[in-house]
Amino acid sequence: MGLWWAFEQSAAEPQTHFAIARTQLAPGVIVDATDVALVPIRLPAEVSATVFDNRNDVVGGLIVGTVRPGELLARSDVTSPRFAQSAQGGYAVSVELDRPRALNGLLGPGERVDVVATLPSEPISATVVASDARVLDVDDRSDAQHLAATVTVTLQVPDLLVATDVAAAADAGAITLIRTWGIP
Repeated sequence: MGLWWAFEQSAAEPQTHFAIARTQLAPGVIVDATDVALVPIRLPAEVSATVFDNRNDVVGGLIVGTVRPGELLARSDVTSPRFAQSAQGGYAVSVELDRPRALNGLLGPGERVDVVATLPSEPISATVVASDARVLDVDDRSDAQHLAATVTVTLQVPDLLVATDVAAAADAGAITLIRTWGIP
């Protein structure tokens, strides 16, 4: 009897539905109801905690990393609708930074940072090239055995001039990200 019950359970349709992308979703896209399908999938608890099981939690959110058709929508792929509403307009620029210059990779989508460029002049000086830039994505290639030396951070800035200043400073290898906490 127990064997029969176990077989029936394994063959039964999963009861939980999870959100997948119907089309390719690029960073900066605001998720529409037609972009998402709910499909029944049996997932381990630790995986299901990282993905969406409700279409309403995804619709209106801002995509921060490329999601291909058929892929599960992970919580790290979509910011809340609150961020999406304020993310309209501006430019996105990605910079690869040494880990210590990127707050050791301890950044997440939606956070705000200032971008400081250190100028190779005598004496050495620094200048803020972007204030209050929004973090759209953090690509950290570290794994359990190896801590990556660099982190790629995609930032949203308000205009093309600021984006080119950030790109120029990144090419010079002189960018540091600064995050403020608890300062009014």
